[in-house]
Amino acid sequence: MKIEFLVLVTNDDSFCNSKKAFIDFLKVDSLISITGQKLTYKRTPKSKPLITVKFRVETDNIPSNKERYFLIALENTNDELVDEFSEVGNKIKQISKRINPDSTVVNILWDDIGRHYAYKAYPLINDVENVMRKLISKFMLINVGMDWSKETIHPDLAKKIEKFEEEDVHLNDLYKLDFINLSEVLFQKKRDISLDELDKVLLKTKFDDSDRNKILKYVPKSNWEKYFSSLLDEDSQGLEKKWELLYKLRNKVAHNRFLTKEDFGKIKGLTSQVKAILSIAMNKLGEIDLDEEDREQIIHFYQSESPAAFGYMAERAVAEYYMQNGLEIQQGMHGTDFVIKTSQGYTVVEIKSFPSRRLMTSFRMRVKKAIMQVERFMTIESVSHGEIVLVIRDDPHEIRTPRFLSQLIDARESLSPNIVIKLGIINENDMYEPIDV
Repeated sequence: MKIEFLVLVTNDDSFCNSKKAFIDFLKVDSLISITGQKLTYKRTPKSKPLITVKFRVETDNIPSNKERYFLIALENTNDELVDEFSEVGNKIKQISKRINPDSTVVNILWDDIGRHYAYKAYPLINDVENVMRKLISKFMLINVGMDWSKETIHPDLAKKIEKFEEEDVHLNDLYKLDFINLSEVLFQKKRDISLDELDKVLLKTKFDDSDRNKILKYVPKSNWEKYFSSLLDEDSQGLEKKWELLYKLRNKVAHNRFLTKEDFGKIKGLTSQVKAILSIAMNKLGEIDLDEEDREQIIHFYQSESPAAFGYMAERAVAEYYMQNGLEIQQGMHGTDFVIKTSQGYTVVEIKSFPSRRLMTSFRMRVKKAIMQVERFMTIESVSHGEIVLVIRDDPHEIRTPRFLSQLIDARESLSPNIVIKLGIINENDMYEPIDV
């Protein structure tokens, strides 16, 4: 088992300028002792040696003579001492950084330890991934029926399934989706009534209990919030965040990145917690009672012609557009979609999608609501800039009409200088395309 790393330091003619000087620098730490090609490490100055490994170092100047490199190789012949080998590797890196804390760079060239932890992590991740697939399959089969994937699957996910090359007729469609896509079935928030239906209720002068229930249906909720969280006493956000963190760690394993001991510990803990929650949810499926309206809402949301589905597609496409332009995306709060992080600071983004045929009837109210959401976020989180992105579906030529342009000008003039309104469409490749108006 080997680890190799390359240490780059600013060239100094009088400090750490040779192999011997570097070894002497390492030996200044009382936990390290080096004899020939053997390096011994212990946890405390008075404790017994924890591990002894083979040690080799090479050094030379970079041709420009502004930097010097140290190539360090460690080899452990006892596979039972993986954790200890990880410790000694981290210790050497820490000491190396002290040569010049502001400029020293440590590059990992080879890491059998990371590969070892990745091999151990893979079956844990694969197990919890399959438990998630099983839960979603049972939920949909029990509550929607055998054709649930044809009736309910989101258009984005349907395309992924279509591209899957495996032709096994018995293979569940969920096995054709990526790890992160699985959570969308449970955690995607959706509204159970449209804006038009909400408008009809709000136009009333008197409200009864049925109106109140309808209004509450406009609040976006996920399947997890509606059907599982009350049974399990576990809110969707808590589980969703665990799944997102597990996804990031899973990518390290999937893409052959070196996994640290700490990473493996997180994976072990997260998979255990998530699997336990999903298993309990599976046992509670019989307690979920969906009426015909609930079933139709699930089907309606995932169909491609659904306004809610287009709204989700618009949010995702705009986020991808920003990321492709080098911006970092963070989760939104207080009713907003997401936050952009730039070198100048943060900008909150709220996205509204419109069918072109109803653009004029709903524009004012929805843009006003978006402005309120953005302003509220900016006040609470002390963010200085906001963007409202209007995504038009169907015929984008509607936005060129004098009537719409007049409303757009009025809306922009009512804004503070730190908030802007942008427009765009989703093109035939399902990508966001800005329109200059």
